[in-house]
Amino acid sequence: MDSATSKLVEKEYSHLKTLYFNSAYFGPSPLRSKDTITAAMNRELDPSFYAYDDWMSISEKLRVKFADLIKVSADNITHSTSSSDVINIIANGYTFEKGDRVAAIDKDYPSNILPWMLAERHNKFSFDKISLGNEVVPTPEWLERNLKPQTKIFNMSYVTFDTGKKMDLVSIGKYLKSKNILFVVDATQALGGMDITQEELSYIDVLTVSSYKWMLGPYGHAFAYFSQRAQDSIYHLNANWILSPNSKQVYNLLDYTTETLPGARQYDRGQAANLLCSGCLEGSLSFLAEVGLENIRAHNLEVRNFFLEHYPKNKYSLVTPLEHMGNIVCMKAINGDSIALETEFKKRNIDVSVRQGNIRLSFHVFNTKAQVEELIKGMDI
Repeated sequence: MDSATSKLVEKEYSHLKTLYFNSAYFGPSPLRSKDTITAAMNRELDPSFYAYDDWMSISEKLRVKFADLIKVSADNITHSTSSSDVINIIANGYTFEKGDRVAAIDKDYPSNILPWMLAERHNKFSFDKISLGNEVVPTPEWLERNLKPQTKIFNMSYVTFDTGKKMDLVSIGKYLKSKNILFVVDATQALGGMDITQEELSYIDVLTVSSYKWMLGPYGHAFAYFSQRAQDSIYHLNANWILSPNSKQVYNLLDYTTETLPGARQYDRGQAANLLCSGCLEGSLSFLAEVGLENIRAHNLEVRNFFLEHYPKNKYSLVTPLEHMGNIVCMKAINGDSIALETEFKKRNIDVSVRQGNIRLSFHVFNTKAQVEELIKGMDI
């Protein structure tokens, strides 16, 4: 990261008063979001002569910003409320035939499990939660052994929330594509702290990301990418006036139609042009675009690797395998209780998480080597 970009990041996070290694829990928004939210709040307080076209165009402008971030068409992007809601769209909108199956990895985040469990009761598919067993991560060979015939969809996290394991999207995606299985990826614990390459995305049918973690946006919002193949396979089931092409003209609202706006817009959440939520998103998306996801990935890896070189190895064991590591590093104290250590970190103004007994450290764009040195001092107790 060049000096100008470093100064930009430092300015945007001058308000952050802790040593914050917890973006996997909640990503802090850049300072510019305060300005964009304030502008939105002022409009909320006084909407006098607020043009309908200006208001309704907000969600489309943000859709384009996100599409540009991952280098796809805006026609492939939808606004949602959470990754769970995106998975619900798929689970309830895919046209299953009797005997069809859906598979996910057992112990994955609930967003990738619960929608399938519930939808299984009402649809014609069976849901398989597959244990990794002795495998560290899923591989094509593991999929070949474990996916049952008539599997139509495979759903997984790109980076796991509790161990930080990063999956090989290309090798898995190639295998699933060869079997004509829809590949659904939850990138909530990756995108924003990492980029998604065009090769990776070429094998993904649905990519979902909640905006409030590594994307540094607001809680209650998610983006999703739907490939054309996914759009052809998944029906939208929720009627919503704002999805109608007639919503573009306030004078046409009573010209009823069940047709929708083109592309993945058909899956949009209701009231996507929420002023305050959109205000925060505008700030975070413009910041991520200005810094660049490739630069953020490189910076995060540099800071993470600095930590891995210097942490007290006699006191902590790595949970996250080095060969499958992204921005998240999970560890266990060799002697000590993780919850007690989290409390000790708080006393030292260090913000981390504990998940499933693992100390979870998240390295993001605003973290510096100097901060990591303070983190390591806090660990060496």
